Amino acid sequence: MAKSKGPEVYRGRRKRLNLLGIVFGAVAVLLLLCVVLFFGLQKYIVFGHDGLSVVLPGAVIAEDEGAPGAEAPLEQVNAELEIGEPDYSGVSAVAGEGLGDFRALFVPAEAVNRTDISAYVSLMDSYGADALVLEVKPVSGQLVWNSSSDMAAAYGTAGEVDLASLAAQLKEQDIYLIAQLSCCIDGLLAQRSPDSALTLASGAAYSDGEGAWLDPYSSTVAQYLTELCTELIGMGFDELLLKSLTMPVTDAVISYKVELSSTPSPEGAVCSLALTLSSALRGYGVPVSAILVTTSLREGLAGRSGQNVELFAKVFDRLCSATNSAWQSGVDRDSIDQYFELGSAEQRYVPICSYAPEGFPSCIVRVPEEMLPSAGDEGAE
Repeated sequence: MAKSKGPEVYRGRRKRLNLLGIVFGAVAVLLLLCVVLFFGLQKYIVFGHDGLSVVLPGAVIAEDEGAPGAEAPLEQVNAELEIGEPDYSGVSAVAGEGLGDFRALFVPAEAVNRTDISAYVSLMDSYGADALVLEVKPVSGQLVWNSSSDMAAAYGTAGEVDLASLAAQLKEQDIYLIAQLSCCIDGLLAQRSPDSALTLASGAAYSDGEGAWLDPYSSTVAQYLTELCTELIGMGFDELLLKSLTMPVTDAVISYKVELSSTPSPEGAVCSLALTLSSALRGYGVPVSAILVTTSLREGLAGRSGQNVELFAKVFDRLCSATNSAWQSGVDRDSIDQYFELGSAEQRYVPICSYAPEGFPSCIVRVPEEMLPSAGDEGAE
């Protein structure tokens, strides 16, 4: 038997190195490191004029401290956020010029139809009136006319009167026509569009003796009023008169459906709506006026009613207020005269009372019921 020439040794098969695995592993580690560094250094990224840079604690951005554009090292500061009332002093006055005088009789919503309005037309001469204020949108929210507004159709608020035809008939008699609309009190819209309703802190809709209130911050309210106003302008109305552009003066805690950087407030809400409406309607060339509530004008509660008289005088052509005497009308006119930057207070202030006061070029008369002709009176025909 032959002998082997050397010892027998077992040699295992060598494994080949997986070079691709090593490469992919290295790339994965590198990507992971980049991700960690990116998120870890995000707070040290500085946006400068020359692009992005990373400034570590204690570092200086510029290479040379004295070089032009060099920035000082980062400092830790204690910042305080102070939220105050909106400032409207910088708003430019755009209203009040080119106005004419008028003496108008107020026609309530229920009388805005071909039959009943004739009673008011027949009284115009006795009051020396040349204008009518038609209440076309009362606090109930039920529109007088068969509006073609999309939102009026959506919420079922349109009435039945052919107001365009009625307005044309009145204008043929050279009657100056003013349309009065209730803005922030609207029973129908508050009911049928809950998101538009003003609410208490509990979420319940707010209402009082005047009616159901709307949230002035609501975009639905602004859009709805703008649609109605532009439609009335298209019918030939010579002027628009906005009523109840205010907030209720109440001790109840009101909740607004809006998120702002500042604290929502009655003044911010009302003035925001006032600016939106006046801006949207300014280009039509029709005077847009507003009624001031007595709490704003005489009782120093403008902050609670939301009616900033200074702003109203800048964006609305006329300011009206209900008065009981010529003396009170004079006091009211003098109190707001300081806010009229354009035009004159004689034309821009309009008292609303139950008679035509002397000494006022323009006024609105709410005719006492006993002065109206009866249904069978020939003068009402």
